[in-house]
Amino acid sequence: MGAGKLEILVVDDEPKQRRGLAAMVRSLRPDYKVHEAKNGKEALELARSRLLDIVFTDIQMPLVNGLDFLKALNNTGTKIPKVVFVSVFHEFDYAQQALRLGAKDYLVKPVITEQLEPIISDLEMQLNQESSLQLEKKSLNDQLAHTMPVYMEHLLYKWMTQELQPAQLNEVRQHFPLQGHGTVLILETKSKDRIEHGPTLEWTSILKRAILQTYSNFAETLMVAPEHEKDLLYVIAVWKSNISSSECLENLRKTLAQLESIYSCSISAGIGSESFQIDVDIRASCDSARTALQYLYYFPEGKWLNATELQELLERSSPPQVTTKDTDALEKAITENHLESAVCILASILNKSAEAYPTPFRLKCNVTQLLLTCLKRVEFMIDGEVYRVLSNRIDLELLPSSCFRETQSIAAELLAGIMKQIKKDKSSRSEMIMQKCREYVEENLHEDLGLEMVAQRFFYNSSYFSILFKNNIGLSFTDFLVKTRMQRARSLLLQTELKIADIARQVGYKDIKYFNKVFKKMFLYPPEEFRRMFSS
Repeated sequence: MGAGKLEILVVDDEPKQRRGLAAMVRSLRPDYKVHEAKNGKEALELARSRLLDIVFTDIQMPLVNGLDFLKALNNTGTKIPKVVFVSVFHEFDYAQQALRLGAKDYLVKPVITEQLEPIISDLEMQLNQESSLQLEKKSLNDQLAHTMPVYMEHLLYKWMTQELQPAQLNEVRQHFPLQGHGTVLILETKSKDRIEHGPTLEWTSILKRAILQTYSNFAETLMVAPEHEKDLLYVIAVWKSNISSSECLENLRKTLAQLESIYSCSISAGIGSESFQIDVDIRASCDSARTALQYLYYFPEGKWLNATELQELLERSSPPQVTTKDTDALEKAITENHLESAVCILASILNKSAEAYPTPFRLKCNVTQLLLTCLKRVEFMIDGEVYRVLSNRIDLELLPSSCFRETQSIAAELLAGIMKQIKKDKSSRSEMIMQKCREYVEENLHEDLGLEMVAQRFFYNSSYFSILFKNNIGLSFTDFLVKTRMQRARSLLLQTELKIADIARQVGYKDIKYFNKVFKKMFLYPPEEFRRMFSS
């Protein structure tokens, strides 16, 4: 007992000595419960019925003396109170023997307050320290009782997913002596109301009980619910002899289907490859279960997919059929601002990509890159801040999607956002767009530029583009193109030693004679003569 009320026993066959010492203890510690006994036998009976903290006992007593009383206490197997012997001077040798038996101190009769007070204080300190140590030990034991199962689950998870050190492997085999024909399956729970926090500990317990009850006659099972994978439950099943694993899995699926209905959730499963030495092949089975679970991305929720079925599926799948014709059609639909058509083409591209069953991560990366490319093509038409927002959304929203349908939906929404922004900004940013168009022409004079091609490049109908260009630049597109090409040619003639044919090609003319004719019309002299006359 710690700082609370202590229980103290005074044992002495002499009534005067016994009552005097008991009264002295009561006066020093009024809150304490003080008992009295006239011999060792009575004292033992009290010690068995009460939780005594301190005992003051005489040595020489009838029936059971003080030394025999202490020996008997030591043999009870229960917590022993602090024993202090009270003796006369000539019994000192007995007192030394008592100390060897575990007595904490001794007092010489007659006892006075100045002797008793420090002894009680010292014993109180000892009791408090012991109480604190007991509480600390209990706390440590409670923590161990809590952490031991967590540690064992952690070790089991590592056994399935990592290379263990020899000592860890021995510990696993000591605690989990599973051998024989078995497999690993990974169950994934998704709430139909899409609750963000995922499955609760209560749900995990329900799921574990259902599995144990279903497999009690068919398999030895071990289960792990990793803290960092809250939706998942790993199950190791070692089948008993003459048991059909496929039938057992089907029975479990039916059992869990009832839970799905009751708790409004879906339970999908990736089932690993089977092994007749599951303790040896545990990692391979777990890896294949994880891969199967990963490919559930392409299937409706609640699907159970085993490693063998997945392998056959991948072997039958065809290479992706997406071509440049598909991506060109998407760009054309965006250019012509046909939202419905663009969304349909995007869906078609995704469906064709999915037919090859690439890893979900790869498919989502491909979709991300496709949309970023579409966004880049119209960068000049969208406000800079809006462009950054759309770009970040494409980067952040597609990769976390958990299933193919969700990826399709997010991609369609992002594409619609891009096209709506083009339509919104195009009408209010025509001057800036025409400037971008002018810069594009000046940077690409060597290309086979034409009104139709440039209008399409900037997502305009060619007739409207022609009017808009002339209103903003002050020249028709054709006149601006010819003028810009001739000005560039003049600069090259006067500032370089390039051949006339090379200059013609750099400004977009393959026919040198036609180039000479256009140049002379604008500058009155053929290119060669112009260079001779005006070159410094």
